[in-house]
Amino acid sequence: MNDAVYKEQFVPDYRNNPLIEALPPIWNEDEVIDMLSQNGGHHDGERQLDAQYRLHCVHRLFRYFQPLEQHIDIERRFSLCIRQGYLHRNPLAKEYAAALAQGHKTITSGGTFNDLSAFRPTAAGFTIIGVSGVGKTSAVSNILALYPQVIEHTRYREFPLVLKQIVWLKLDCPHDGAVKGLCMAFFEAVDRAIGTNYFETHGKRTNTIDVLMVRMAQIARLHCIGVLVIDEIQHLSLAKGGGQEKMLNFFVTLVNTIGVPIVLIGTNRAMAVLQSEFRQARRGSSLIWDRMKNDDSWEIFVSAMWGNQWTKEIVPLNEDFKNALYEESQGITDIAVKLYAMTQIRAIALGHDAFKPSDFRIVAAEGLGLAKPMLDALRSGDRKKIDMYGDIAPVKIEDYYAAYSAVLAERTEVPGKRHENSLSEQSVLKLLELGAPPPEAKRLTGKILAEHPDFRKVSEVVRAAYTLYIAQAETTAESDTQPDDLRTSIGYDALKKTDSISKGEW
Repeated sequence: MNDAVYKEQFVPDYRNNPLIEALPPIWNEDEVIDMLSQNGGHHDGERQLDAQYRLHCVHRLFRYFQPLEQHIDIERRFSLCIRQGYLHRNPLAKEYAAALAQGHKTITSGGTFNDLSAFRPTAAGFTIIGVSGVGKTSAVSNILALYPQVIEHTRYREFPLVLKQIVWLKLDCPHDGAVKGLCMAFFEAVDRAIGTNYFETHGKRTNTIDVLMVRMAQIARLHCIGVLVIDEIQHLSLAKGGGQEKMLNFFVTLVNTIGVPIVLIGTNRAMAVLQSEFRQARRGSSLIWDRMKNDDSWEIFVSAMWGNQWTKEIVPLNEDFKNALYEESQGITDIAVKLYAMTQIRAIALGHDAFKPSDFRIVAAEGLGLAKPMLDALRSGDRKKIDMYGDIAPVKIEDYYAAYSAVLAERTEVPGKRHENSLSEQSVLKLLELGAPPPEAKRLTGKILAEHPDFRKVSEVVRAAYTLYIAQAETTAESDTQPDDLRTSIGYDALKKTDSISKGEW
């Protein structure tokens, strides 16, 4: 929860509204790209690690996120609809207090959602529709994370203002498309955000849908929800007994009555639902998020991802790799990242120092079985086949990782040798942490173990190897030593104080 800090507004419409002034600034494109980019990459020395450690490093790939044009577009849409949605919901205006009083009266008198006073909406939200796996949910989650979810107001200029503003709230559409389930999820999400107990007080199973909807609307007004995001909207196709139409009408009414912009996210299955009877589709805008084409965007995406690599040899990116990865993933980013990770897992577990473009095809055949029918349909370009398969089955990497971990275990050497390698590997890691270059760390560790075969503790090996490392450094000319080099900045006493080696072992 963030305390409100009010900022000067350059757009006149946004001035004198604490809900808008407490928001982050309106960012430019470069700022959004910088904030959204996530790419841990590999660190120096990790290629020298034993296979079991590198298999763990590969999972860093799943934190990779490369902003593209559609991400910039979505952030701009959120920035606009949140601010526009607040234009006529100023908590300092008399209409705000009147709306809360009217909502309270409706609840206590047992009124229905239709009894709430109408509101002049200033933003309707938008929809995002696309094939599963293209990154819709992760993109929206990362963009929402740029904004504080909750802002606490205590005083605005000379006016007291006690308010917990919920800037955004994200829910998943219930699997059965039921309105009651959505209302329950709403109460739970608000409780998680601001620590209330609305689910306990309002979410009684005996309450009718009309009662739940009135209370949901009142909470949305009370906490000035900036935007309501509903994911997995394709579940509406499973709603029974007119539930689909009821849910869609509820969304429209929520926009019209409360003025809260609504963003709907779904796969291609949701298209028919929204186009058939959703009036919101004509009020708001729609973003059709297709899979990536093998063009400049694919080049940017793959090139930025390629540095996340843990085979012993550096595998340079070329056109053959880019085309092979596209062919097997069909431009679906989730599958592309997982294929790249699975290919490295296979190479590392089998003891290969590198991998080839053809390995993507082998890994796809091994690990993408459930997704294969849809991928084949996408390759064919046949719209009927694509629609027939609907959405792509999720690709789970856990089973693939477990299978190749077992392969690696079978390749592991005899216990005595494994212990020796473990001692050597751990010693190299400690020396890397202490600033020794990877080649030196490996060479000095091997030298000490050869000279002292009786050493059994990591601390013994590291102490001897690091002593030798310092001795060699002292013979280096002063001009060749960096000011912040670990060799000159610490000695034995300081080294004992680091967490790299237990103090008791020195």
